[in-house]
Amino acid sequence: MYSKNTLRRNALRVLNVPSNELVQEESFIKKIKIKNEGSTVGFVKEKETELIVPPYEKLEKNDSRFTKTLTMLKNKKLRQRKGKMLIEGKRLINDAIDAGIELKTIYFSREKDLADIKFKFQNDVEILKVFYKTMQLWSELHTCPGIMGVFNRPTVERLHLLAEPVIPVTLLCDNIRDPGNLGSIIRNAAAAGCENILLTKGCVDPWEHKVLRAGCGGHFRIPIITDIEWTHISNYISKETTIFIADNSSDIEAGSFTPEFINYDEAPEEDRNEDGEVEVKKYVTKNEFEQAVSVDETYNEQTELEKYEDIDLPCYLYSSIQFPTKNIVLYIGGETHGVDARAVKLACDYGGKKVKIPLENNMESLNSSFAMTVILYEIKRQLGEHYVLKTEEIKCN
Repeated sequence: MYSKNTLRRNALRVLNVPSNELVQEESFIKKIKIKNEGSTVGFVKEKETELIVPPYEKLEKNDSRFTKTLTMLKNKKLRQRKGKMLIEGKRLINDAIDAGIELKTIYFSREKDLADIKFKFQNDVEILKVFYKTMQLWSELHTCPGIMGVFNRPTVERLHLLAEPVIPVTLLCDNIRDPGNLGSIIRNAAAAGCENILLTKGCVDPWEHKVLRAGCGGHFRIPIITDIEWTHISNYISKETTIFIADNSSDIEAGSFTPEFINYDEAPEEDRNEDGEVEVKKYVTKNEFEQAVSVDETYNEQTELEKYEDIDLPCYLYSSIQFPTKNIVLYIGGETHGVDARAVKLACDYGGKKVKIPLENNMESLNSSFAMTVILYEIKRQLGEHYVLKTEEIKCN
């Protein structure tokens, strides 16, 4: 007899499995193929492809080589002193290798990731396998890609060889502190074909991991000069340069549609010497490479800079200016602090002006990287025919 609360279970179907037939474990089943005829289900095991990987060393838990290297790379001063940079992810690592940047060490956790790395033109690369959880602790990404590369930071001379400038534009970045913003600036400047990028002291380190990530390989295709003092800025700009300041805080000049480029801010005659050059307070010193450097101390004199705080440079619609065909410097400032008085002084010294992108819906400003890109492609549009003809002449010769 069964009580009322007793559970009763009846057999629904009995399957007879032949004893000579092995049942495969689910972990070994690579693919399930459903056949059309009947209801038969067959299991097909894919052939595993053999991975071709170079010899490597597996780090044990007590091996501190990985953590010591990452500690050094996370510190800006140590990173600069050693001349190293850290890159995460297969795509960016391969971009750096394709550009000829010297690879020193690869850390990985899965062989399939290592197999995708192109080790061409690379010698004496140290390849170390690290536990994924250890790598995940040091990764700057939300999802660790499982592979990291330590590279020698490329020199400016090396990047000059790799770059192919299309427009005669030098970017002057001042007080850009957001890594993603600077990374976008470098990426878009390389894509537009600028000549080089100058970063004043105070900008975020362009070889910091987040900037490299946002740059998407642009770092390896355009020369970048960092930590420039304002007193040294004249060493990086030729005397024939014209400065353009991207600024949305100024009002556009009435009737600013100029048919040709005009230098509106030439220095007064009384400020010029017998050779017609502008007189500024300068002296010559040497930098860390024992190279002669001209120093202009007026960029450090507060009383001198106060004169430029209230100066309103002429501001023009970005698409109405006829840009010169050489020696253009485009100034991009930080979005928070706006245009520095030293940038206004620089523009006055070099016959500069402001350019503005019109905005709608009461928006005050654009992201600095986006504003820069709009102006760069307007310059590229205007100078496109000139550079197409120049390229054709080179091919013919």
